[in-house]
Amino acid sequence: MPRNRWTRHRPLFSDPVSRDVRRGRIQWRVLPIAWLAIKKTCTVIGAFVLVTVLLSILMLSGLNETTAPPLPQKMALYLEFSDGFYEKPSGSALAGSFNLEPPTVHQVVDAIDLAAKDERVMGIMARMDGGTFSTAQTKEVRDALARFRASGKFTRIYSASYGEAGGGLGRFYLASAFAERWMQPLGIVSIPGVAAEMPFFRGTLDKIGVEPQFFQRKEYKTAYENLTAKKMSPQNRETLEHIVGDLRAVLTRDIAADLQISPVKFEALVNKGLFTGPEALQEKLVTELNYVDVLVSRISEELTGDPESEEEFFVDPKAYLAALGREQSESNLVRGHFTDARPRVALVHVAGAIMDTRIGVSATPMGLGEESIAAADEIAPAILDVAEDESIEAIVVRVDSPGGSPVASETILRAIDRAREKGKPVIVSMGSTAASGGYWVAAHADRIFATPTTITGSIGVVGGKFSARDVWPKIGVNWERVEWGRNAGLWSMNTPFSATEAERINAMLDQVYDAFLERVSEGRKMSVEQVDKIAGGRVWSGEAAKRVGLVDEIGGLQNALDYTATLLKAEDRFGLDIVILPKPLTTFEELLAFLSEQGAVYEGLKFQAMLGRVSKPFMDQMDVISQPNFTTYEPLQIQ
Repeated sequence: MPRNRWTRHRPLFSDPVSRDVRRGRIQWRVLPIAWLAIKKTCTVIGAFVLVTVLLSILMLSGLNETTAPPLPQKMALYLEFSDGFYEKPSGSALAGSFNLEPPTVHQVVDAIDLAAKDERVMGIMARMDGGTFSTAQTKEVRDALARFRASGKFTRIYSASYGEAGGGLGRFYLASAFAERWMQPLGIVSIPGVAAEMPFFRGTLDKIGVEPQFFQRKEYKTAYENLTAKKMSPQNRETLEHIVGDLRAVLTRDIAADLQISPVKFEALVNKGLFTGPEALQEKLVTELNYVDVLVSRISEELTGDPESEEEFFVDPKAYLAALGREQSESNLVRGHFTDARPRVALVHVAGAIMDTRIGVSATPMGLGEESIAAADEIAPAILDVAEDESIEAIVVRVDSPGGSPVASETILRAIDRAREKGKPVIVSMGSTAASGGYWVAAHADRIFATPTTITGSIGVVGGKFSARDVWPKIGVNWERVEWGRNAGLWSMNTPFSATEAERINAMLDQVYDAFLERVSEGRKMSVEQVDKIAGGRVWSGEAAKRVGLVDEIGGLQNALDYTATLLKAEDRFGLDIVILPKPLTTFEELLAFLSEQGAVYEGLKFQAMLGRVSKPFMDQMDVISQPNFTTYEPLQIQ
């Protein structure tokens, strides 16, 4: 018996409270405690169930590729052009697991090239629903379509209009690569040419009292001219005229060849600009005015013999590539090949503004809407790891960047230099843009590829700040300062540069420009004086860059990979084992990161993160088992 039963105070004559009431009070104290315990238990159980379900779904989605049905014996590759081309995967494994991410331009090209040799693929159907398409990426897809057409298979594209709300010439550049171009009878074709225009805000800034102070190296480095000037400088106009002229030459040459007309005839069509459906048909800009359901029925009849067939015969690029990979793995197992003997090549993406880090850039949990950043603290370590990896025989760097921080660019270039010192050949493929810092990171490559319309060069530097000194009096704000140091206001937006501050900024820009010239001089085997003549901040198209020696070959990423394959004694890029870097987080790692971040706000999610860490070895094994070519697996951990 509890001791307190005998030691507690007992009334002398009778209980002051009845036994029934006392029992009620005890129940009243117990119920809230019990209810709280139930709620906490439910929270824990719910968290456990939630994570278990999520992990199960994600694991099953990872198995999708291996459990997908086999490819049809007769099929057509289906391409959808709606939001432009994607240079690289977003890096979100969650989006990839649930097939929320469209194929990249390189996946599209690979699918087209493989389908050209696949006897089961009868042709390609594409649908265009708008979008803006980079001419450099479009060129890579067009070249693949040309190779596909050479195999004798059909290529058909449908769009309600080609450029009804603008952007028509870019869309038609892509569409013209198809042998058959279908359009709705009421659609239009808009090919009014190319215009490069920009607003100049100096007049507005003067009115509100903001003074832009930017210094440039050199005269063709016009990055902030629309803020510092009221009209276009002769150097800026000259650059744009060259870019538009080069673009005009490429588009005229390629589209005229597709339409089997003379360049002069195509120039006349561009000068007319807009065509109704019947006019477009008459000029052979389109080959048929009809509806998409008619096109689908025609393909269905050709593939199945029934225009109303319900058979699945369209396959998108990602599903097609995944199915081919599964078939190849199964074939290797049948032949007893348990290891991949192909040469391994690292494909490193430098896409977006080059910065030291992406930390601080806002992002949603799955990376959707995140600003495009090429983070040196991710890219450089990945390259350095590859430099030490004996299984990696070469590195291909895909650059699609307008530039950014010179320090971050130098960090990436230094990593490339280290890889080359270790005997790894480095080949650069330039995408839509590889300018300024984008060219800096490419300068020391063993071979540089660019498309005809790649924007590159811009070997120069610009820097400065805005001074809002004259704004504050207009809105009744008075700034006061206590300072130490003659140049303490160097980066302040409340005062313009003093003479000594401006001298320091210019010294910095001189150092960066001289270093830029030296890097290009060393990489391109030119004297500094020769580089300076073609530098000065000038921007070049890919074809012009090749003429002046900044680029070695004209071609896209596939050409760069094919070239790399020949270096490694492989037949082509499909004979390479390509490792994409920086390596995206796996689905499991991304989920863990998300839960860890949320755990800082929601205490209950700490349990989920703990559960994830505990279950990770099991999930690692399941990830390996989900691959069709695994043999044995035993995780080794040293703690």
